[in-house]
Amino acid sequence: MGKKYICILALLSQFVFADYYIRNAPQQVNSSYNSLASTGLIQLPTADLQQSGMVGLTLGNSTLNKYASIIASPFDWLEASFYYHRPRDSRFIKVGNYLDKGFNIKIAKQFSNISIAMGIDDIAGTGYFTKEYLVGTLHAQGFNLTLGVGTGEFSRDHPYENPIPGLKNRPRNLYVPGDSPGSEIDFNRMFKGPIGIFGGLEYAFRDIQGLTLKIESNPFDYQTFMAGGRPTYKSKSARIKSKDFNIGLSYRFLEHYNISLSQIKGNSYDLVLSRSFDLTKKKSNTNRKPIKKYSQAKDVKLAFYQDLLRNLEQDDLYLQSAALNNGKLKVAVVNNQYNNPEDLFMQTHKIATEISQLRDIEVSQIELTHIVSGIETGIIAAPSRHPLNRNKPGKIKISQAKNETHDYEFQTILNFPEIYYSIKPQFNYRYADPTRFFVGGLDLMINSEIKFSPSFYTTANFSYQLFNSFERLRYYPDSPYLPHVRTDVVKYLNNRPDLYLNNLQIDKVTKIKKDHYLKLSAGMYEMMFGGFGAEYLWKPFYESYSVGINLYQVKQRDFKQQLGFSDYKTVTGHINFLYLHPKSGIFLDLSLGQYLAKDRGYTFEVGRKFRSGARMGAYFTRTNISKEVYGEGSFDKGFYFKVPLKFLDENAPRGDSNFIIQPLTRDGGAKLKTSNPLIYSIYGGSKIEHDFFHD
Repeated sequence: MGKKYICILALLSQFVFADYYIRNAPQQVNSSYNSLASTGLIQLPTADLQQSGMVGLTLGNSTLNKYASIIASPFDWLEASFYYHRPRDSRFIKVGNYLDKGFNIKIAKQFSNISIAMGIDDIAGTGYFTKEYLVGTLHAQGFNLTLGVGTGEFSRDHPYENPIPGLKNRPRNLYVPGDSPGSEIDFNRMFKGPIGIFGGLEYAFRDIQGLTLKIESNPFDYQTFMAGGRPTYKSKSARIKSKDFNIGLSYRFLEHYNISLSQIKGNSYDLVLSRSFDLTKKKSNTNRKPIKKYSQAKDVKLAFYQDLLRNLEQDDLYLQSAALNNGKLKVAVVNNQYNNPEDLFMQTHKIATEISQLRDIEVSQIELTHIVSGIETGIIAAPSRHPLNRNKPGKIKISQAKNETHDYEFQTILNFPEIYYSIKPQFNYRYADPTRFFVGGLDLMINSEIKFSPSFYTTANFSYQLFNSFERLRYYPDSPYLPHVRTDVVKYLNNRPDLYLNNLQIDKVTKIKKDHYLKLSAGMYEMMFGGFGAEYLWKPFYESYSVGINLYQVKQRDFKQQLGFSDYKTVTGHINFLYLHPKSGIFLDLSLGQYLAKDRGYTFEVGRKFRSGARMGAYFTRTNISKEVYGEGSFDKGFYFKVPLKFLDENAPRGDSNFIIQPLTRDGGAKLKTSNPLIYSIYGGSKIEHDFFHD
């Protein structure tokens, strides 16, 4: 058995040998993801992390299980991950189709060539993989050496008595099927009980770039990899260890991909494919049309305005008004392209200066006012030429909107109502379900918008189902005491007709006075709820905080997702307190109020923004319902990524793609989902936002 896997490893080394070339110096070991949702060796963690802003996706297959994980590094000292695990050869699994999920956290610090890390695995999960550890990694020329000590699963095979008084005894597993709601955080067990010692070596081959050999000790009892399932005779024999070490090869290719093939326990294989994404990198539009003359007007100034209008329009920037006096150009622009206000200004500057050269008009200073839903939100101004580099603007200054753009000399003629629509395929999916790792389908989606004025508009989204696999989902509401405001999602997915209405929303946005905004709204907001409501925002321009209030009267939609409603209705609303630290990009969001199931409490969110426009964060919600009423999970929690659409398509317009990871879907702590919440949609509404993006 062992010889077969050694042959596979040898074949892999021959495969990557195509990239062979002579290197005089040892390679640096590139840290990679292990098969248990962490930066590490084969199954063990190391004290290393990926660089700040990295997100990794791993898919694995082994003799014992199948697994997938998402691993995020919001800071260079923190790594958080979510894993999804299906054991093989379990009677319980085959009958119940059960999948195990959990969160891991690792905190690390590097000192010269030594890294130290502390980690806690399987937080708020079932506890089958619960383990805590302290680990150190020595970085030398061509190799890394790791040594650690851990509790929980690390002590299953060769346990030693915990040397710290008070930590010698470990309470039983918090999760007992049928006896506990599960998915709770149990601080009482952490770092307690017997300890285990583990370690390993990573060696970077000198002559084959990207190839690393990994050898590690094996402290695990693989019966726990059943995740609570009843083992078959085959699975019992498969989990017997013949060796106390694992060995494998890891190969990095195409910069962000990594594949690892390892032998574990001396008699089994472990195959992992991973892909990392750098959220700190900005995607630029490489297909911009050349700037040119469009206007045939004899008046040079009018021709300049018209050329500016058409050239900005090519880049999904819409000129609302402009004025040019004594070399000072003022423009008001609607931005449908850039997530970064500084990118908006730089592109507007580029277009304006090139047109001024084509028209032989002197422009010495440019002042740009952001327009959002007909509202002036902020001003960026700078000399058109830097004294040391004539291709760049001078020192940029940020100031509050003056509400005077309607008095500019040139006004773009807007013919209302304006109608916009697009038809495109839409890939719908549901992941991390208790019974299925992934289901999805393809729809034909019609997006439409009708503008009655810049600040009064309606948006609608219709979909026609082409095909999907949602019928594979099982209906598990698991909420006998609460209204099914979220757990009926499977019924919504499987009972809607081929043509259904995603959302239909009518909005009126206005600026009450300086720093104060108001939005009135009505419609079918989301899959499950429709109604009417209002949002208020106080966003002081020169401060790093803002306050928002929303209040909605909503009714639950019927399962057909057209224009009908069911009987359940409620009032939901929250007060939000937001804070952004401009130097680090760390943001905090605390909301208090009533949720869709009429429970009351708070949601706390913390995360980090990047200058690329991407962000990642985590949240948790606690309300006045008990753990027993909430059900498995005890309270709502998860983490998410918001990635600019340009990460998927470099020519895409301004906007985000959201990816939320929740261990479970429950009815407690559920918020209403509306399009473009006011508190997040006033783009360029504070100096802090500009300071963050300004390099």
